[in-house]
Amino acid sequence: MAKRYRTPPSSAAVRFGGAAMLLMAVLIGSFCVPALPYASGLAGTHGTLTVDGYKYSYSSRGGTTRSSQGTFRSDDGRTTDPKAVVEPDYSLGRRVTVTRAPWTYYVVGPAYFLGWLAGACFAACFLVFGVPALVFGARWNNGTRAGAVRVQVRIAVGAFYGAVGAGVLAVGVGVVT
Repeated sequence: MAKRYRTPPSSAAVRFGGAAMLLMAVLIGSFCVPALPYASGLAGTHGTLTVDGYKYSYSSRGGTTRSSQGTFRSDDGRTTDPKAVVEPDYSLGRRVTVTRAPWTYYVVGPAYFLGWLAGACFAACFLVFGVPALVFGARWNNGTRAGAVRVQVRIAVGAFYGAVGAGVLAVGVGVVT
């Protein structure tokens, strides 16, 4: 029986796929990477948010999300914000450890850091495959770049397992705490 060979994709198709993967990497990474230092407590103004109400957001499809709203007080006492909003909803009166970034507040804790880290690792996976496809416009595994393909696959596999591991740890730590 004769083997059927698939026609390799055109250079334009490979570049389009690379551009799509690069776009996904930028979209995911632009949310996750800046949040890492704030969720770990390494950056921003440290303080606590005391929940005294909720903020409701309505989507055009009829969905509703609820965020905790309250008063932020920095650890040094210099900064207060009576209208601070943090994404997960907590019970009224609860004091949540947060850091203040110029654009929002981030809950500080290992589960939140690991969640943002998982997203950053997924962005790295898209980046590892998107950039070479966009730059070269040809399949990597055509035999001419065997060493580069091995390195690319090792990086992508490491980033993928890092994302899965960080995600599982984030859920586990979140359940325990």
